[in-house]
Amino acid sequence: MDNPIPRTLQGFAETLVRLGIATEEQTAAGLAEAAGIGMDLDEEFEDAEDADELTCLLDFCDGLGFQTPEKMGVDLEEMVLEIAASTGGSVVVDEVERVEVADGAEYLHFRRNGRSIWHQTRDPSDNYRYMDWNTAFDIIGDLVPGNDDPRAFYQLEEDSYDAWWLLLTPDQAEGLKEFGLPMPVDLGNRARDGIPTAEPETPAWYTEDDRLHASEESRRCLDEWLAPMDAALERWRTAHLPDDFPFDHSLDSLAALERLVLDRFDGPAALEAAAGDAFFEGAVRYVGETALRLWPCRWTYQHSDDEESVFTNEPLISANTPDGFGAGFSPDYVLRTLVETRTSGGMRDRLGALGEAVEEYHEVLRARARTR
Repeated sequence: MDNPIPRTLQGFAETLVRLGIATEEQTAAGLAEAAGIGMDLDEEFEDAEDADELTCLLDFCDGLGFQTPEKMGVDLEEMVLEIAASTGGSVVVDEVERVEVADGAEYLHFRRNGRSIWHQTRDPSDNYRYMDWNTAFDIIGDLVPGNDDPRAFYQLEEDSYDAWWLLLTPDQAEGLKEFGLPMPVDLGNRARDGIPTAEPETPAWYTEDDRLHASEESRRCLDEWLAPMDAALERWRTAHLPDDFPFDHSLDSLAALERLVLDRFDGPAALEAAAGDAFFEGAVRYVGETALRLWPCRWTYQHSDDEESVFTNEPLISANTPDGFGAGFSPDYVLRTLVETRTSGGMRDRLGALGEAVEEYHEVLRARARTR
């Protein structure tokens, strides 16, 4: 269908106003400034690759969107503040700072509506000349208003380098697509508003935080999993473990469990044939409970109606750290990987990584305290 509005700066301004994205005052000021530096407001741009020729108008319209940088060395603190400002007050950000630890790793910290958010922005082993887009996208997602606000951040141009982003409703985004902008990326809310009442950094705080933001079905499934834990493990011990198994939730006991699993299942087909196997479920419980005894962590559960979602609809272990430290694992997946690869030591490695993430977070907190 032909677009009745020409793909010109003037047409883009009219579209922004018609969709309720900008005011007439904002676009009038932007057009005046563009014309003042010699830009042709009526030049047509037919190709989608020319989107940046249109979105450059946003450079001159105060209070509209933000632009992602090209270089990783950009002032990320300023970027966070700019993104938050584009929400019109829906997201309030403070305490924006970078924290560097002794090994050269660097973290960005800010508070979003009172909640601390952390992201690793530089690893000493990485080449960070250009923007780490995974981190950038995570930060943008953290600053979407969320809650009952239907808006998400949409990238208006094909290339993320120097691209303009706007906070839009789905209808507004569809209107810009019809105008001819590519809109290749959209990021919805991934941050949690609402703060637990428990003492920060305690197990109770993390448990309350999970329940505060989990769906009703997620809470129900987790409660159903946790309620019989002690009795289920005792039944598993009695029915499925040899008398000499070191049932002490130690790392050595995990090595013994690996041998039992490998003896019982000679490959993935054998495991699938034993679907619902009581021995395997007990092993999942034991691996998770061992993690809980060795490191500050907890059981979590995320229900999803999408059967293709990864690591949903199963009990997981999550470290008692902010999401930015990325610590956690699926005991079920670790055990299935063991059966498939026939490589011992994987459980010890997964729990070790969990402990390393917890220690890294505590080191970052100590480094931050030293600079305050």
